[in-house]
Amino acid sequence: MQTAKPLKRAVALAAWSEEGLLLVKRPEEDPEFGGAWGLPAVSLGDGESPEEGALRVGWEKLGAGVEVLRPAAFGVEERPAYTLELWVVEARLLARPELPEPKPGKTYYRAYRFGRPEELREAARQGSLCSRLYLAVKGLCP
Repeated sequence: MQTAKPLKRAVALAAWSEEGLLLVKRPEEDPEFGGAWGLPAVSLGDGESPEEGALRVGWEKLGAGVEVLRPAAFGVEERPAYTLELWVVEARLLARPELPEPKPGKTYYRAYRFGRPEELREAARQGSLCSRLYLAVKGLCP
């Protein structure tokens, strides 16, 4: 008898400023998408909504406030160790990011830059669900 995999709920933030879409670089040693440029994200806590999680991405991962605009996409993916439910939420960046110092057990980003959604294609090719979902909603195949 096969046991069910744990469920992981997460939200990725498609944060825009006048300079473009915010892209963050994952740490090289990240086991899933090391060194990839993509969207910042957090795992959702029990009872936490995607909108609440999107606000937390801003202050916890970017050191900047965001204004949530709209949910953009949702997808489910079976991964080897868990089932991922992922929302992509569009937001407006309210300040320049100030990336915080890493804390144990959490993914923190090494750098950021502003770009265009098309620049998510490499992360999508590496398997990033949020990149694939956002490219699809923008009409840009991964």
